[in-house]
Amino acid sequence: MTTENPLISIYMPTWNRQQLAIRAIKSVLRQDYPNWEMIIVDDCSESYEQLAQFIAELNDPRVCYIHNDVNSGACAVRNQAIRQSKGQFITGIDDDDEWTPNRLSVFLEQKHQLVTHAFLYANDYLCQGEVYSQPASLPLYPKSPFSRKLFYKRNIVGNQVFTSAWRFKECLFDTQLKAAQDYDIFLRMVVAWGEPWKIEEATQILHINHGEMQITNSPKKFSGYFHFYRKHKDKFDRASKKYQLFTLYQIRNKRMNWRTLWTLFSIRNGKRLADGLRGK
Repeated sequence: MTTENPLISIYMPTWNRQQLAIRAIKSVLRQDYPNWEMIIVDDCSESYEQLAQFIAELNDPRVCYIHNDVNSGACAVRNQAIRQSKGQFITGIDDDDEWTPNRLSVFLEQKHQLVTHAFLYANDYLCQGEVYSQPASLPLYPKSPFSRKLFYKRNIVGNQVFTSAWRFKECLFDTQLKAAQDYDIFLRMVVAWGEPWKIEEATQILHINHGEMQITNSPKKFSGYFHFYRKHKDKFDRASKKYQLFTLYQIRNKRMNWRTLWTLFSIRNGKRLADGLRGK
C-alpha cells in the first residue's frame, strides 16, 4: 500500500573516492523531497576518514554510513544496503555521480506506473569534467524509448532505476558477475514484472573522465560479460544473440575471421564494425 509521503531508500556503494562520494551525498541532501534514507556502504576503503567525518558532522539521521572491514565487491555491498533498507521505494546512486534536486520528486510523480511496469528510469546529463553552473547547461544523455527488441541487445536503461523496494530485495545483484551487473538485474526485473516506464526529464548527472579509479573497470570484463550472455542467452532471439556475441568480440578486442564475420553479420553489426574501423 502506497502512503502519501513514502520513505525512499537510496543505496550507494563507495570505494576509495572520498571527495566524489561527498559530492554525491550533497546532491541527495539537496533533494526537494525530504522523506528518504541513504545507506552508504564503504567497501573497505583504505582512506575514508574525511568521508566518515563529513557524514558524522552532518548529524542527519537519514544518512547511514557503514565501513566494511573486508572488500567484497560492488554487487555485494549494494545487496548489503538493499537488505538493510526500510523504504517503500528504492533507488541507487553511484559515488561519482550526482542528482538534480528534483530527482526523487520526479520519480514519485510517476509511482503509479509501477502497478504495471517493472521500474522507472530517466534521461541523464553528461559531464566530462567541465565546470557548470546549471545541469541544464550540460549535454543531454538521452535514453532510448524502451523496447524489448533493443533492450535485449544492450542496456538502454542506464545505471539506476526507481522501483518498489521488495522487487530489488527479491532480485538482488548477482555477485558472481564481474560485468553487466546493472543490465542483469534490470533484465530479470523486466522478465518478472514487465516493461519499465521511461521519464523524459533528466535528473542525474553522469560524471566521466574525472581521473579517479572506476569501480566498474576490470580486467575480467570479458569473462563477466560472457557469464552474463550465457546466463540470459535463452531469452535472446537470433538478432539479439548476434549483437551480444559481436559485443563480446569488441570487449575482447579480438579480430574476427571472415567466417565469424559472416555468422554475426547484420546491418547493425555492420555499422558497428565500420564505426570501429573509423575509430569512433
